[in-house]
Formats: sequence, C-alpha cells, structure tokens
Amino acid sequence: MVREQGGWLLRFLVSNMCGGNTEELKRRIYDALKDVMDPEIGLNVVDAGFIKNVLVDQEGNVTVEMILTTPFCPLAHIMISQVRRAVEKIPGVKSVDVKIVGFGIPEQLLRRLGYR
Repeated sequence: MVREQGGWLLRFLVSNMCGGNTEELKRRIYDALKDVMDPEIGLNVVDAGFIKNVLVDQEGNVTVEMILTTPFCPLAHIMISQVRRAVEKIPGVKSVDVKIVGFGIPEQLLRRLGYR
C-alpha cells in the first residue's frame, strides 16, 4: 500500500516539475490568446470564438485549433502568426501547431455583436 502511494506521489511530482500539468498550461495559453486581437472586429480571438480547442500533451507540444470567418480571410496569416507567437512565449511550451479546423462566424461573435 505504501509503495503504491509513493509511486503515485513520485509520478505527480515529476509530472508537475517537468511541465506535465497540462490543465494549468492550457489555462495560461487561453490567457495569452486573449491578447491576440482580430484586427477587423477589435475582439480577441478567444472571446470572438475563433479558438475552438487547445490540445496540450505531457511534453508541452501544443495544437491550437481555430476557425476563420472565411477561407479568403485577407488577414488569416497575420492572426495565425500572432497566435503562434503568443503561445510560443509561454514557459513549458515546447512546440506550437496552429490548425484551421473550419470556417464560419462563431455563435459567440454573433452574440457579442448583437445578432443573437
């Protein structure tokens, strides 16, 4: 019994010391992404609903899944670059991959603009 508890404690300590606390890292990523503004609408990408998901593995590899309003968004490359840079600065992040997973106007954005 003591051995099992000690093993759990060791795994917990190693996980947290090595940046393995993925939920805390996700929270810091979402906080950092709130500083990335959509230049056309003046809202950050989180509150506008453009960030669909943030995936973090135990090694600190991050995938940010986001949507754009249209496949022809003239500022897409700027927003993707800003998202990548914001996440790369966070301690514990090893790599960043930004994936466009769809197109459309997020429900959050419609509500914030008063259309819903």
